[in-house]
Amino acid sequence: EQAQRASSIGAASINLTKNLIGAGIFTLPTALLRGSLLPGLSIMLFACVVQGSSFVMIAWLCSRLGCSSYRDVCASAFGKRAGNVVDMCIVTNSFFACVSYNILVADFLQKSLEGLFGLEAFPRYVLIWANTLAITMPLSHARNLSPLRYTSMMGLAIIAFVICYVVGDFLFSFPAATANLREHALRVDMGLFTTLALCTGAFQAHYNSPKFFKELGCNLQAHVTTVVNSFGAAFLIYASFAVAGLGLFGNDLLGNVLKNYPAEGNLPVLMAWLTMSFAIVFTYPLVFTTGRDSLMGLVPALQRSARQAPTRTHVLVTSVPVGMIATVACLVDDVSTITGLLGATIGACLCWIFPACTYLRVTAPAPAGA
Repeated sequence: EQAQRASSIGAASINLTKNLIGAGIFTLPTALLRGSLLPGLSIMLFACVVQGSSFVMIAWLCSRLGCSSYRDVCASAFGKRAGNVVDMCIVTNSFFACVSYNILVADFLQKSLEGLFGLEAFPRYVLIWANTLAITMPLSHARNLSPLRYTSMMGLAIIAFVICYVVGDFLFSFPAATANLREHALRVDMGLFTTLALCTGAFQAHYNSPKFFKELGCNLQAHVTTVVNSFGAAFLIYASFAVAGLGLFGNDLLGNVLKNYPAEGNLPVLMAWLTMSFAIVFTYPLVFTTGRDSLMGLVPALQRSARQAPTRTHVLVTSVPVGMIATVACLVDDVSTITGLLGATIGACLCWIFPACTYLRVTAPAPAGA
């Protein structure tokens, strides 16, 4: 019997699209540069279709196994240790997602401080640690993050503005932009693997599939419709933005496409950099908390410590990872390196390997005489 719906298909489609489209979109023009235009768009569409299908598959597995979380699905099929592997993947994904946020904040602040206040070549490590100690560390210690949903909406509005600005700039510079696109129209080489890794990360929201399935009243048809709407919209937005970025900057394209714009005389981009940095800062705790909660569920010693000394444990499991995240971010300049690494490893596990293996395990015929 289906549960009562807590969300309509329209609302769920909007929410899932918001889950998919984030700051990682700024690296997608690089995906087309590495793999070229036509093969890159083909791989992006392939990733969209396959990962949308695995998103639906996770919901089907929840229905088949009576589970309410991605962790429970794997644990039900393979045992408790498989659930721990999922938690480890979520912890790692959250850690490196926060690293990429720190890199983007340093990118945006460095450019905006130069353009607005004339502070040229401000050291990245200073910006990262100042942001960590003054903002992200205190916010990550907060136990109630519900007020941050408003800043998340602000971030989405800024991303929408940036997408419109870059696509509009592409259309305004169409003759020169099309020359860059023709130059990178078709090439087949090892760069396609980088394209696949970046696109895998772009369509990753799979540990939220059980939540959407439950909100839709465990109605698989409604879930399928939501996935088609959201993944289809995300593909169109990603493809438009990636083509525009490649057309505008060609071989000069950087890992974060917004870094290609000059700091002088471009007020809309300057304000986008500055506001985007603050929006990412306030999104950071939401992602970090997901990983921290999975870490607590993964390590029994931390659970015992939390019962005996909750405040000390909370400070420990917050401060140490946040400091490690900042340290790693100081060592990497190109955000596409992190997003590509995540897509090739954790994204591949969560979106491709785990759903397929679980499906094969659940649908395998029982041994004779069992």
